[in-house]
Amino acid sequence: FKSLLEEAARPMLRSLLLMLTLTCGTAFQSATATLSHAVHVTSTSRSALSQVEMRRVCDITGKSANNANRVTFSNKHNAYRQFPNLQRKRFFSPKLNREVKLKVATSTMRTIRKLGLDETADKYGVDLSKF
Repeated sequence: FKSLLEEAARPMLRSLLLMLTLTCGTAFQSATATLSHAVHVTSTSRSALSQVEMRRVCDITGKSANNANRVTFSNKHNAYRQFPNLQRKRFFSPKLNREVKLKVATSTMRTIRKLGLDETADKYGVDLSKF
């Protein structure tokens, strides 16, 4: 008799558990949505937004981090990333007749010094009017 009662209650418990997880999940999603909206609205300062969206990529060449290994004396290999030497700099574009603020690698600065900003942007297929 006891096993019959347990077998009848098992599907009911399963459906109750499913409903409970669904309601908790939707409540959690709505809570995080309102929380993220509140954080987005309150942190409108430029420095806070740049920290969230900043990616370590050159605006002109698209250079980004390289995966490498740091090898110890005992020949252990420890993975690490080699980041490009990025600098924020304003350049004058004669084509646009204004200054553009770019985040470029120092190697790209040498290319800009050699070819000029507009020719370098054309070489790498970058539209400077977006900056």
